[in-house]
Amino acid sequence: MSDRFARQRLVFSELAPAGYYLGLRIRFIAAENEFIMLPPTLMQSYSTQGLALNDPLMRWAFRNSGTIRWKDLVASDPADVLSEYGRHGLSYGAVVSILTQNEGPLRTIGIFGRNDRDYEEPELSDLQRTLDELHEPLGLTLTQPQIEALRLLAAGHRYKKIAQILGITESAVKARLKSATLRMEARTPAQALKVAVAAGLLHM
Repeated sequence: MSDRFARQRLVFSELAPAGYYLGLRIRFIAAENEFIMLPPTLMQSYSTQGLALNDPLMRWAFRNSGTIRWKDLVASDPADVLSEYGRHGLSYGAVVSILTQNEGPLRTIGIFGRNDRDYEEPELSDLQRTLDELHEPLGLTLTQPQIEALRLLAAGHRYKKIAQILGITESAVKARLKSATLRMEARTPAQALKVAVAAGLLHM
């Protein structure tokens, strides 16, 4: 993400040395941005075993707001998903969930892990405060050329076709989409499109 995320990333890396997951500004089940900084071995196991359906951390995050330590969710973990986290170096952790109701429910969640000790109250407050900063609206804007390129991308056109429609080169299309991606603080044009639509910038 952009420099806006750099400071928050330092906080998360320091407080969650074993890894973390962020789902930013989720409407229904789709996040505007998602960051998975968890061990690849855990993610592989998580996927192959289908643990998402039984994960007490995700279940709590989508049903509550505030903070909670993983140890307080053991009773809500009949499938023993937390032990799987532990096998991959995340023995202790916390969940943070933020919910606002402006123009419909909007949720941001964070799952943070450690392998050395449990979280202290001031650290939980730091995690919540830092995640709350990322939950705030970005105040994003797009130029008209960027909007035109993203709209055509949303319509399913490839770069060559977009160039033909707009009467510009394919390189110019790529440049517009790259700049739009940076403005949306996204990683790919497809993700930038999702952020722009969620922010109401394309009026589709």
